[in-house]
Amino acid sequence: MMNESLLANKQREMEFLHHFHQLGYDLIDLGIVETFEWTKLSRDDLHLMVNRHKWQSGDDIYALRSDWTNAIVRYRKQYHLRADKIAYSGPVYSLQSEKHQLGVETFTDSIPKQIEVLGDMIAFMENKLDLSLSVAVVSHNKLLKKILSPKELEDESVRKFITERNPDALKYRLGDDHPIIALMEQAPAKQAGYIKENYPELTAHLNELAEWEEALKRKQVDYVYADMLALPNQSYYKGIFIQLYGQNKTEPVASGGQYTSSSKAFGMAINI
Repeated sequence: MMNESLLANKQREMEFLHHFHQLGYDLIDLGIVETFEWTKLSRDDLHLMVNRHKWQSGDDIYALRSDWTNAIVRYRKQYHLRADKIAYSGPVYSLQSEKHQLGVETFTDSIPKQIEVLGDMIAFMENKLDLSLSVAVVSHNKLLKKILSPKELEDESVRKFITERNPDALKYRLGDDHPIIALMEQAPAKQAGYIKENYPELTAHLNELAEWEEALKRKQVDYVYADMLALPNQSYYKGIFIQLYGQNKTEPVASGGQYTSSSKAFGMAINI
């Protein structure tokens, strides 16, 4: 039985790579151990480093790969990789878990092209993995960045209370008159209207959010939910970020979003 399970996982991985190769994606494979220099760590590297298995030898830091997107961005910059669309597969390791990911990245600022890549991923999940996508949660990095200060966004207790939708704890931590409290007190369906009325400078981001909502609905996801209070699970997300859930699942089966490389980019990964 274990032999059959191992073979099935390897076959699924090969099917993924063959499938996206046939769609015109370039395939990439990178080493599990990454090398860093303290003086050249980016902000995103520092954020991820906290949760990595790492060790030091001389002036170099070595770490197990904890995130594919970060690794691909670093590789692309170092070796001037020109591929527009990339597919990959392999493990990532954090202090808490080990996951095997199948993922795609596209390096373009064209939202229709980014949405096309999202559609390729959803089609593979539904047609090749037989996953029925029940819920999509979509949000925008810029929303909470406007309402919270950088220090508040970095505060783990604040992030925890927002994730838990705990206004009482946030009032104690930030004060009764903090704008995040007023937003949280709005019904979810009215939060976008509240932001548009009180933060008109965010209207363009809300319109972009609506565009991705409509795209996900066209992909036949059962329920699409725009979450104004969602926090991205990676620091490098600079725009839209998305989580996809299977039927009766509490953890996302796939997640991704927009980030900045040498230009705007978008990536999505399946955890298997």
